[in-house]
Amino acid sequence: MTRYLITLSLGPVQSLIEAARRTRDLWCGSWLLSEAARAAALVLHAQQPGCLIFPCPVDPEELQPRQEPGDDANIANILRAEVLLPDERAARDLCARAKAAAAARLADLGAAARDKLAIPLRTGVWEAQIDDILEGFAAWSAVPATPDAYAPASERLGATLAARKATRDCRPCGPLTAEGLPKSSLDGALETVLPEHWGEQHRARRQLGLSRGEQLDALGVMKRLAGRPEQFTPYSRIAADPWIRALATDQQQDLRQAYEPLVGMELATRVSGNQGCYAALPYDAQMLYDFRLENALSAKGAEALAPHEREKLLALREVLTETVRARGAPVPYAAILKADGDRMGELLSRADSADRSRDISRRLHSFASLVRRIVRDHRGHAIYAGGDDVLALVPLTDAMPCARALADAFHAALAPVAVELKLEPKHHPTLSVGLGIGHLMEPLGTLRERANRAEKVAKGDGRGNDKTRNALAIVLGIRSGGELEWRAQWHDDAAFAALTGFTDAYRDGQLPTRAAYDMRGIDRRLAWLRKDRGATAGGMRAAEVARMLDRARTEGGTRILTPPIRELILARARGESLAELADTLILARWLSARTAADLGERA
Repeated sequence: MTRYLITLSLGPVQSLIEAARRTRDLWCGSWLLSEAARAAALVLHAQQPGCLIFPCPVDPEELQPRQEPGDDANIANILRAEVLLPDERAARDLCARAKAAAAARLADLGAAARDKLAIPLRTGVWEAQIDDILEGFAAWSAVPATPDAYAPASERLGATLAARKATRDCRPCGPLTAEGLPKSSLDGALETVLPEHWGEQHRARRQLGLSRGEQLDALGVMKRLAGRPEQFTPYSRIAADPWIRALATDQQQDLRQAYEPLVGMELATRVSGNQGCYAALPYDAQMLYDFRLENALSAKGAEALAPHEREKLLALREVLTETVRARGAPVPYAAILKADGDRMGELLSRADSADRSRDISRRLHSFASLVRRIVRDHRGHAIYAGGDDVLALVPLTDAMPCARALADAFHAALAPVAVELKLEPKHHPTLSVGLGIGHLMEPLGTLRERANRAEKVAKGDGRGNDKTRNALAIVLGIRSGGELEWRAQWHDDAAFAALTGFTDAYRDGQLPTRAAYDMRGIDRRLAWLRKDRGATAGGMRAAEVARMLDRARTEGGTRILTPPIRELILARARGESLAELADTLILARWLSARTAADLGERA
């Protein structure tokens, strides 16, 4: 018998996770891929209990299939195991069985989703697509029975898997029974499985969360129907959470009574996931925003409301009008948090045995198991938590503290093994976090892309070795304007103190909203001094900022700035460009916002 290192990579991530137009698509796509990986891991475990390296579950029960998304860590889509096998043919067969189990698990989940629909789907198209959803690549490498053989075998395994991924299979698509079908609205890649004529099946359209004219392929139907819709917290509920928490108990109760009838009419969804975190108002919160509510009331044609539906929406509008008059309208912005571990390749390359790799795997799993609780403690909801990858939705007011808490937890989980492997402190694993902030009316694809870019900015490639990784980056997309970026490494205490101080000042009404824009005006007026770092130029900039601060007033123009806030702005003006300082002030205003009025938006 020979020891083999085996690895499987399942995907494609693009269609399974990234192709999404609603947050439910993200939730379900992540879960579907995790379930496929879980099924494959179970086959490897059955072949030789204890062989798994990634994942390395403490309890094998963790590999049993889940009937719906839960609160535990996800199984990552790249698996690794160390198995005793007679020859390479046995390794090939084991990989084939693992991939087949993953595909079968997806097919079972597809059948369960299809059974929830009362409308007939295009059977031929469904069957052609369902067998072609999963993409699996496998590689194996023998581990010689000699000392120090594990690390070279692991390196060969990685190179072999990369070569296998680069060798594309050119298999024909399954035959279709119809031609010229519309494409899926999620990514436009595959044909729709929905019927051509819906008749009066508007209920099924609402069940799938479709607007008129939208289409879904087989995977899209699975994403919309896997699990229970109320488990998945929408972006709109995350955005409204700071406002909802600030309401009085009787105001929350009035909104609950007005919102509850909408659930039975499928005009809204209940939100019960995340351990009851949103029980104060357990609904999607879309109708708390006037632009959503008015769109629903003004719908025409097949999307028009029935009289009893219109009556309930008007009742909600009446309650909401009174609440907004007293408390302002909810802020329509939230953040998508995307995080990834730094220098993990260097850490893993130091592992000289499968047991050492398993130790790293267990520590990653312990971190991933904490992620959902940490995000929930900051009023967000984690979509994906597997290994060193995190994807979550978080409200504006809690986004930065949540990112910091995740980075601290990651360091605490991985630092001990980094010390054991004698890595220099500067090479210890860290967590880079990106926050993409956007308006809830923006397409989900745009919001995701902003979060992806924020993560890349946090990684800091091209900034120099001492400036890369171990950072938080925030990309703010202002719906009525452009975008701005902010970045600081976690050890840059001054930068975080400034952003936190400005955020607190805006929240407490100690900074006027125009301060940031006045700072931009100064930067433009003194554009000719931007490249001059001399004392004279610095003095001119400081004098202009001081003059602006002397004129600044808060609370309706009656109070001057407090000395600590004034000195903080002046100190930052001496140490960074005025354009960067203006962006920091604008970002702080967004991070402090609980109502639309805090951002100067119409209530």
